[in-house]
Amino acid sequence: MVFYHLLRVLKFLGIMLFAGGSIASFVARDSGDRRFAVHALASPGLLLTWAAGYALSLSLGVGLREPWTLGGLVLSFFAHLALLRSVNRMRSAFAISTVALPLFAVLLLMVFRPTWAGALR
Repeated sequence: MVFYHLLRVLKFLGIMLFAGGSIASFVARDSGDRRFAVHALASPGLLLTWAAGYALSLSLGVGLREPWTLGGLVLSFFAHLALLRSVNRMRSAFAISTVALPLFAVLLLMVFRPTWAGALR
């Protein structure tokens, strides 16, 4: 039980790092600071989130083909690619939304956890 809670804390820490690095990359004025925020905070945060999420799915016996796990992986990868693309470009509302909206959708999937069994009813 302690291991399960530790994994959840690690996953939450990873999400906070990714979100914090994303926000810092859009707030920073210097391109070096933006690169640091993305590559030293957001990217390791996403990796930690994925690793802890995988360990959680193994410990819970949840398949990786469930809609919430697949959606979370794909959407978080899309958000990360958008974040990487925005590092060397002009910051705009579109760039911010291409990172924030998929991240928000990932959080919704993590909270509501839709499954294939629920779709068949």
